[in-house]
Amino acid sequence: MSLLNLTDSQALLIRVVQGLYGKRHSPIPGALVKAQLLNEAASIGATFNERELGLRNFLDFVKTVPDIAVQVRAGSDMLLAPATAGDILSAYARPLPRLRRDFWRAFIEFPIPNTVRLYDPTEDKIFVENLPAARNGIIIEPVTRDVQIAWRRSFSEEQAENVRGSLLSSLDATGTSVFNQFARRVRENPSVTHAWNRYLQKQITDYVAAWASANNVPEERWCSGTSRSDVGALKEAMPMKTHSIGQRSELYNFLDNLPIEDLLQLRVPLEWVLKVTREKK
Repeated sequence: MSLLNLTDSQALLIRVVQGLYGKRHSPIPGALVKAQLLNEAASIGATFNERELGLRNFLDFVKTVPDIAVQVRAGSDMLLAPATAGDILSAYARPLPRLRRDFWRAFIEFPIPNTVRLYDPTEDKIFVENLPAARNGIIIEPVTRDVQIAWRRSFSEEQAENVRGSLLSSLDATGTSVFNQFARRVRENPSVTHAWNRYLQKQITDYVAAWASANNVPEERWCSGTSRSDVGALKEAMPMKTHSIGQRSELYNFLDNLPIEDLLQLRVPLEWVLKVTREKK
């Protein structure tokens, strides 16, 4: 087999990342990208090796491709996505705190005429008061309709072509129906739903964090710990577990053909290792 040169390797990386992103609608772990890259290179009778190209590791190779965005995470695998999906990539960059339900609702629900939303730090509660308000507290400005639509538009524009158009067209609806139309389109694909939930959580969290910082509200007041969905960074980016016997066989055959030095670079969740170890006992 011939070794892919740098230009062909870069083109193949772009194709692999765009293909996986189009299926998953979320960033892809670096180990999965490299495995797919090796597989596709083999399918055309070629090999890929970043060291033979004069690069120290796979990350250095990825950084040579401007069309691919990369997020390096301490203690976990890097994440890759098309460069046009930078905002979605940032939503997966780190574990997100879980907002208290009352804070989530206070900021995401639209204002009610002739009322004001207040956070009372003494009682550690949020109140909706009729104007003029008799209660003292820190005013909460809910996220406006325009901003929430802008979030949806930004998310849609960073999606792959197979869903981007339908999401953007849903935002042309009028009134509150725009949110119903968008939600309906998102629910058509579980992977898009997962990515949107993560993206929305990141936007609201950043919004509340900025409000809290400006008003000296400690983080432990507005969040209730790290979301369980953030435990295991690789796990959160994995697709639904609906693999057929044929897919399993194909995966095992692919792993059997991988050189040992490439196998040693694959990152395996500790939960899986423990499960296999216990089954053997």
